Amino acid sequence: MPKIPRLLVVQRISLSHDRLMSRSIAARFGPLLGYMAANGMLEWEDIVESDVTVGQLRRFDAVLFNKHSSNRATDVMRMANDLGLRTIYDMDDWIIDLPMYSVTDLNDDLLANITWLIRQASIATVSNETLRNKLRKIRPSVVVIPNGFDHHALPSAPSTWHETNPPKILFSNTDGIKLVQFRKEFFKVVVEFLERHPEVTFEFWGDAFPEMSRIPRLVSKGFLENAAYKAAIRDAGYLFSIVPLGGREDPGTLFFNSCKSCIKYIDYGSLGIPGIYSRSPVYEEAVSHGDTGLLVNNTAEEWASAMEALYQDRQLRDSMRLKAYVDTHERFGLAGPAKTFLGLVTNENPA
Repeated sequence: MPKIPRLLVVQRISLSHDRLMSRSIAARFGPLLGYMAANGMLEWEDIVESDVTVGQLRRFDAVLFNKHSSNRATDVMRMANDLGLRTIYDMDDWIIDLPMYSVTDLNDDLLANITWLIRQASIATVSNETLRNKLRKIRPSVVVIPNGFDHHALPSAPSTWHETNPPKILFSNTDGIKLVQFRKEFFKVVVEFLERHPEVTFEFWGDAFPEMSRIPRLVSKGFLENAAYKAAIRDAGYLFSIVPLGGREDPGTLFFNSCKSCIKYIDYGSLGIPGIYSRSPVYEEAVSHGDTGLLVNNTAEEWASAMEALYQDRQLRDSMRLKAYVDTHERFGLAGPAKTFLGLVTNENPA
């Protein structure tokens, strides 16, 4: 029987919340590695970067980093490379040039560490083609590992979907609200919608933001581990979700936002939650307007119209739930990404 490869995931403190472990690692690799372990493709373990020793590294075949920037991360990669292990550096954001709305602050030394880690890793991986094209300016070989959803580990089916009464709408966000020009108007649209519909509650998952206190009937749900969070929103009975993201009205942050993945559409579609998405390149490429979701320009008129239309039309919501569910199952499963990632770990498909 062939040896099952062992992967060490180097855990780190969140770049945007210094009291939490990285939420990015959990969201990006939790589903993929869980899928691969369940299918006997690899074994994996996570250890906080400060606790990694040479003795521990010897137990593994490959070591995974995701957006690491610390001096300790560079030490761990040096040790792993010296032991002849496969080292993988992954990015799912263009953290080398963060926008002004981000709460993360990376100084020149940390940015230099990121560049060093990218260049010294055996393999560099990213979540989409936009990031790959950009990262190729630092190293020529970069592999895309797209985000996906483990539909077997966290099942959702049309027969289980329901809408709670009184109605609830979903909003989630981490590391700053990703709007600049439209930010003030967006929250005005939300407040006016809630004023028109006093029966509606907004449930918010994520990092606190300054406007929260001005939004009536906004319930802050805080944080849960990634799988628990998905189970919670699956079972909550939301009418729909709102997904604002800066678009072409914010030229200074458009590239950064374009490097993101459509992970909210993947999650919400897989769980039967219809959504309204900003017309930003990330969602324009993923969502079919009027079929699998609503795409809107970041204007007060389009957001207000879309929220009202989706709230009033149960048939439209149900149609979008089903079409997004089918689409995300067809396009965002994990079999393909798992095969690609396994080839990188075992060096059977070198980058």
